[in-house]
Amino acid sequence: MTPGTPDPRHRLNRIRNIIIGVIIVVAALAMTATCTADVTRSGARNYVTSHYSHHAALDEGAVKAYVADGSPATVAAQIRNAEKPIDQRTATPATLTTGGQSGTFLQYPDYVIGLFDYGTDQTRVMVSKDYTTGYTHYHNYVGRHWVPTPAYSGSGSSNRGGGSGSGK
Repeated sequence: MTPGTPDPRHRLNRIRNIIIGVIIVVAALAMTATCTADVTRSGARNYVTSHYSHHAALDEGAVKAYVADGSPATVAAQIRNAEKPIDQRTATPATLTTGGQSGTFLQYPDYVIGLFDYGTDQTRVMVSKDYTTGYTHYHNYVGRHWVPTPAYSGSGSSNRGGGSGSGK
């Protein structure tokens, strides 16, 4: 190469750097979109943690307790406005097979929220760390209505079991 002649590698290095820069920008945008989707999807949990008081003494293992002013029905409506649940169930002692306190339960893909009377015109709001923990913790209330795995989308088995008999 003679002095004063541009190095052909310089152009290739610049193109490579531009491509790397574009990849970094696209990756950053994808990560931002994913984080934004997670925040949006966990709107009910964020609403509870930012609007109600955490009471660690009422925590039940991985299910965190918050106290809100208002009845469970009023508080459930506030939480539903923050994020629509997949399902909502209300259990009363009459509907429970094992006894227990009346409660309202909101099912979300990643967690479960349980609402119970607490004091005069207050609600104890219980938020599970994940769906499985919430489902297991409140199985007596929601076990007949919800599946243990929220992402389950199968149609079930058509196999009616073994043994003799008709109807198979």
